[in-house]
Amino acid sequence: MNAQIWFSMSLFEQLSNIDGEVKRLVDSHERMLAGVSTDDHAMDYIRNIMHLVELTFDDPKNASKKVAEKELIDEISEIIKYLNGEYPPQYITDYWNQFTCAIS
Repeated sequence: MNAQIWFSMSLFEQLSNIDGEVKRLVDSHERMLAGVSTDDHAMDYIRNIMHLVELTFDDPKNASKKVAEKELIDEISEIIKYLNGEYPPQYITDYWNQFTCAIS
C-alpha cells in the first residue's frame, strides 16, 4: 500500500482495511486447517497487517489520536496466538473489532 493513499484515509478506514486483512487471514487459515486448501498464507497476511499497522502509526494525522504503537503491536501478538491455536477464530475477529471500535 502506498503511504500517500493510506494517509488520505480516515483512521476508521485504515482500521477497517486492517480488519479486512485480519478476516482474510482467519478465513485462509481456517480453510487450511479444514483441509480445503493446502496453502497457508498466514505469514503473507501477517506481513501485510504489520505494514498497514506501521503506516497507520506513521500517519501524521493519527499522532493526536489514541493510536499507540504498543497497542497495535499487541493486536499482532493476539493474531499470532490465534495462529498457534491458543484462540478460536471468532475470538480474534471479535478482538480486532473491539479494538477498532475503541480507538476510532
